[in-house]
Amino acid sequence: MKPYGGKWLANGEVSVVEGAWPGLVVLMEFPDRAAADRWYNSAEYQEILPLRANNAISDVVLIDSLPADYTVRGLAQQVRAAIQAAS
Repeated sequence: MKPYGGKWLANGEVSVVEGAWPGLVVLMEFPDRAAADRWYNSAEYQEILPLRANNAISDVVLIDSLPADYTVRGLAQQVRAAIQAAS
């Protein structure tokens, strides 16, 4: 990801103190959406993508920016509400 301007913001195990989070967190930052798209669609990443896709339950989400009122807590509440609505 470095050749595309990417950097790690978070990568590793978490300590869940409230609620449930099943697994690890990986958070990366790129200079812009175009750089993130170039990384994701690069031959280098596409070659190793099956390692993640075939061995983990995971999501890849690309966003351009966070809303001014964004909080991790708010996101967690939205995720929990969506899971409950789907049940």
